[in-house]
Amino acid sequence: MKRNHFRAIMFVVLGTMIISCSKDEGSIGNPDEKLATTTKAAVTQEYSNVFKGTWEPGSTKPGTIFFPPPPDDPWSWPSYPYTKILTPTSEYLEETCLVDVSKLANGKTYNQLTNGKLTMGFFASPYNNGDSRYDLLKLKSNDRTQWNSAWGTSPNVESENPDVFYAGISRDNLVIYFSKPLIEFGFEVAPNRKNGDHSISAQYGDWLFDGAKGGSGAVTRSPNGARLIAVKATKPFTMIMISLGDHPTQDIPANGIAMANFRYKLAK
Repeated sequence: MKRNHFRAIMFVVLGTMIISCSKDEGSIGNPDEKLATTTKAAVTQEYSNVFKGTWEPGSTKPGTIFFPPPPDDPWSWPSYPYTKILTPTSEYLEETCLVDVSKLANGKTYNQLTNGKLTMGFFASPYNNGDSRYDLLKLKSNDRTQWNSAWGTSPNVESENPDVFYAGISRDNLVIYFSKPLIEFGFEVAPNRKNGDHSISAQYGDWLFDGAKGGSGAVTRSPNGARLIAVKATKPFTMIMISLGDHPTQDIPANGIAMANFRYKLAK
């Protein structure tokens, strides 16, 4: 009952963005005009940011989520078998639902995706002014005025230059919380730095820092270095927490990440 209560609180405070598994499922919501932003081309010198713009990361409106508390004793946290999915195989594509964002406007921010079956909300790190909604900026990839970097190549990614969602999380964390339990979830990701490797990981569970249901990660880079992070669990999960690491040999933060091709499968 407590978990359902927390989940209900979360979706009262969220903004709206529409997703679908098919072109005629659901309808497109109008983004808040106050969240409109003007993007600028990034510099292209060695090890430069892929995106630079006037948008500032983080929550732009009040709104707090109270995540379910973890067990009192962290040593007693359970652990369940799961499978990491490293590339978008035909099996992965067939058994999951792709979040369709093609009709959503580029250059605007969104903090929630929803259809009649699932809502997924984005939240800031618990260390960044509380557990507040986090607005992701939608950009066109491989476009010199937006995400000015090629995304990736087969077999590592589903499509070469998808629309992406930029989050300036730096060394912080990004939480994605789901309205219904999932058994499988994946997304492609790349760092906001050119010509440098960065590790990105995700924990799958039911509370902050909970990896009981699964976990995966990848070494990514830009350009053409996006990778899939996906888990097929054996027990349902309700949230994931994404973490961004530094360059493996230099203390250089990536100044954010871009994500694309969200896919999910509801738990039975």
